[in-house]
Amino acid sequence: MRWFVRNRRALSRIALFLCLAFLVWYGWRFHSVKRKRCVADTFPGIAMGTTVKKTIYSENSRINQEADEAIDACLKELEETISVRDPHSELSLLNANYVTGGINRLSELLYSCIEREIEIRKETDGAFSPCIRPVSELWGIEDGNGRVPEQGQLKKALTLSDPDQMELTENGLVFHQYGMKLDLGAVGKGLACDRIAGLLRGRKVQGAVVSVGGSVAVIGDKGKLEAWHVGIQDPRGKEGDMLGVLTCEEDAMISTSGDYEKYFEVDGKRYHHIFDPSTGYPADSGLISVTVVSGNGFLSDALSTACFVMGLDRGMEYVRSRKAEAIFVTSDRKVIVTKGLKHSFSVTAKGYETEIR
Repeated sequence: MRWFVRNRRALSRIALFLCLAFLVWYGWRFHSVKRKRCVADTFPGIAMGTTVKKTIYSENSRINQEADEAIDACLKELEETISVRDPHSELSLLNANYVTGGINRLSELLYSCIEREIEIRKETDGAFSPCIRPVSELWGIEDGNGRVPEQGQLKKALTLSDPDQMELTENGLVFHQYGMKLDLGAVGKGLACDRIAGLLRGRKVQGAVVSVGGSVAVIGDKGKLEAWHVGIQDPRGKEGDMLGVLTCEEDAMISTSGDYEKYFEVDGKRYHHIFDPSTGYPADSGLISVTVVSGNGFLSDALSTACFVMGLDRGMEYVRSRKAEAIFVTSDRKVIVTKGLKHSFSVTAKGYETEIR
């Protein structure tokens, strides 16, 4: 006993050393597991009316190939429900055959999408609309036949694009006016990212970055404890020119809406595909691009569109209310970044002025 008393200081140091050694060993073991070697494969594709790119990380290429095939099947199933480009989809058949004044039954997925769009429409005071298609068809931008419609045509299209003329009940959807058409294009790509993320989390995939048009899903990691780096398109550059790079340390959904994606010009004026539901004209809010970062793809996609229409100040306020982050690019080449992205986004393109709010 006396020996222990005399040597208690030395024994304490030995115990401390052993504890530290154990922690170092445990950390090394944890680190080595996280740094397991992954194989990366990239797969191109087309879905939702746009290009799709999938880079998948796992133990081997067979797992990646199977994941890619599962993603394609997932996208096909989604298109069969919400795509207006597929004439046989549930949404297209609803637009073509709905009963005015009666209840039109919907699948659970389509019902949920419309319900969430109506909610965002109310929150944005009409800056976002689930039934803008009569207006967008009139402008012809999507089919490559861009034209400025006559005022009489536009006035009629606006009456057919009024969300107040439809009602979502617990049994289905009621249209109070004939000629209306729903379009979920403002949320479809983000929703696709949500479903892909859910799919991959249930497979033996270490991580992935999947882009569906202007929406990107960042899932898991590369097996190397490395952050993801996502390029944001320069709205006034060539295709592939980057405005800047967004660094993601964890899972994220990123959606960008801009006036550079689909447009035509007449007498030097650009007419793009993001319409203001209150006027029927392409939104003229002083913004040329909005990127929203959120944990939910549906929300990020919807917010990027709604904020583009609302403009910088209202858009910034709405993004904060939804606990999301955003990058706003104005027509006078200013990049306004929310505080949550202060250390995550860096502008690399020349000619832009950056501001943190």
